Amino acid sequence: MAARLRLLVPVVLAATAFSVPAANAGLISGLVNVVLPTCGTTVYPFAQFGDKNAYYALPNNGFESGSTGWSLSGNAAVVSGNEPWYVNGRGASSLALGPGASATSPAVCINLLDPFFRMFAKSASANGNLQVQIIFRGLTGNLTGLLNYGSLSPSGYGSWQPTSTVPSLLALPLGTTSAQMRVTSTASSGTWQIDDVFVDPCVVRIG
Repeated sequence: MAARLRLLVPVVLAATAFSVPAANAGLISGLVNVVLPTCGTTVYPFAQFGDKNAYYALPNNGFESGSTGWSLSGNAAVVSGNEPWYVNGRGASSLALGPGASATSPAVCINLLDPFFRMFAKSASANGNLQVQIIFRGLTGNLTGLLNYGSLSPSGYGSWQPTSTVPSLLALPLGTTSAQMRVTSTASSGTWQIDDVFVDPCVVRIG
């Protein structure tokens, strides 16, 4: 978090330096909105697990609208079965990933402080990890970067569990305006499931 705050300092100082002339107020406000955009209404879905940070939901983050907005490949499909805490409301669906299957989330806006992704996951006898990547895109949807975050081990997800946060590690490439999360099953048997994917923009805790 300290590193993220250090990144914010030059932005804040620049805004302060130009805040005195009233004529510049609109310009500075617009600049701040571009650098640190507001990306959605925030909620606290992981508070009961000791995470008091605010998050906003990805579009169709609980798969209640099927796979709408998500890009699926391989043996991936929306199935019955919700994470048991219903942090997103009384849902009835989740996403299942068979061996080698992958899913890419809808794009979400990001800012200089970079998002943290967090979700719920479960391994149904999967014999391999669930790989997690963050994809960065520019204004026209062009690829600006790819971060291989790591993977979830099935040994820790024999039942539904909230994942740890998935940070972009201040790796925001120049010209990036949105990000996506991609999950891929590296298992050769068994199934992974994910549900209720959220983003913590961090900037909501500054001020």
